[in-house]
Amino acid sequence: MMKATLVTFTLLWGATLGFGQTMMQSTGISGGTGAMTAPNAMAAPNAMMKSAGHKVTYTGIEAAKALAAKGPVVLMFSADWCPTCQADLKDINANGSRLGDITVVVVDYDKETALEKTYGVTYQHTYVQIDSKGTKLGIWSGGGVDGIIDHVKSM
Repeated sequence: MMKATLVTFTLLWGATLGFGQTMMQSTGISGGTGAMTAPNAMAAPNAMMKSAGHKVTYTGIEAAKALAAKGPVVLMFSADWCPTCQADLKDINANGSRLGDITVVVVDYDKETALEKTYGVTYQHTYVQIDSKGTKLGIWSGGGVDGIIDHVKSM
């Protein structure tokens, strides 16, 4: 009985660990395979379809500034647990091609607290457009693809 319980526990723990690792994978250019862009939207509650638009995961402010030197960049402060973030990501994944040369940099709201303070972000599903120097050009909440298009200022 004890051995069967231990085996069951081990299998459940392994499955949970594997699911967690899958959810923590980062998104890459044009989507990737992370929690916010998983190819099968039914695989996990927060999973989204692969993006058709230009979307990357935040790796640092210098990388975001470098992208902004090439075209408009919008930082999207997102959390896996936020339904508004998930709806916006689903919209970006489905309609990202409408963004043209705009790059959406998905920032982990729960981890990037210093960056949030820099730009005055106080809640998830906040968007911040920056220039190549990292200067805030605009800030807004939610809106998906239409919100991004409406708010982005041409450089």
